[in-house]
Amino acid sequence: MRIALLLILTPLLLCSKEAKSICYLKDRFFIQQVMDIQLNPQDYSDKIINIEGLFEKYVDENKIERYIVYRKTAGCCGDDGSVGFEFVHKKGKLDIKPGEWILVEGHVLTRADIGIYLDAISVTKKKKGVEFVR
Repeated sequence: MRIALLLILTPLLLCSKEAKSICYLKDRFFIQQVMDIQLNPQDYSDKIINIEGLFEKYVDENKIERYIVYRKTAGCCGDDGSVGFEFVHKKGKLDIKPGEWILVEGHVLTRADIGIYLDAISVTKKKKGVEFVR
């Protein structure tokens, strides 16, 4: 019982409840933190989120280039799942290739066509970290 309670509360403790605080999504609690942000975006509206992961981009049906930062996780057939965020980068074109490791720093926002996403303050290439999270 103690361990279960600790596992539930620990991701919440990694993000300070103070206004304008920075929330670092850590390797060990990555999935729990992403899920908490997805389920409770209003709790993170005044925080800066720092998330590291693999970079991916795609072009949507309106021919708009979309960006994603994610990590791999277990899916229905082994390690074919992924967890992360779409992000919007308004400061010009990104010179990053799919599969490169990045750090996205941004604010959590909600938009009808995207859902919950990060409004990027900065996007930086980094040394590759833990790709697969549980």
